[in-house]
Amino acid sequence: MNRKGYSFSHIIALAIVAITAIACKDARTYDSYKALPINGWERNDTAVFYIPRQWEGMYSMDLGVRASQSYPYKNITFIVERTIIHKKRKKLTSRSYQDTVTCNIINDDGRLAGKRGITTSEIQQRIAIFPLQRNDSLRISVRHIMSKELLQGISDVGIRIIKRR
Repeated sequence: MNRKGYSFSHIIALAIVAITAIACKDARTYDSYKALPINGWERNDTAVFYIPRQWEGMYSMDLGVRASQSYPYKNITFIVERTIIHKKRKKLTSRSYQDTVTCNIINDDGRLAGKRGITTSEIQQRIAIFPLQRNDSLRISVRHIMSKELLQGISDVGIRIIKRR
């Protein structure tokens, strides 16, 4: 009887390990959005994302934008600054990269582009593919460079980091 109980607990433990391994197939290591002010996004406002330490490997970074029909233009242009912070034996070094990204918000039919929600649409734009060393962390800042000082119709901006295989 003790032997059956012992083998049954092993089967349960093995099943839990198998379910956990199957459930963890998502390659996203970071996925977060920052809410922007309801009255509009000022040109000098910057959304900043701090991504904790990562394993070494190749990563891709996507910019996410949630927009409403009240957005006044067809597209939006961002400056995305990515700073890779490398920690090696208590010494911090960093490298910065800057990308200019244009996302289409309104398509030629006058409808919101991207995945439509109830009141907003979510647009994903690939920004970069880059290598990271073990224990590298990231600081990513996003700001718009549109001519209008106060930009309405953009509710959230986000960053998604995916480990490539």
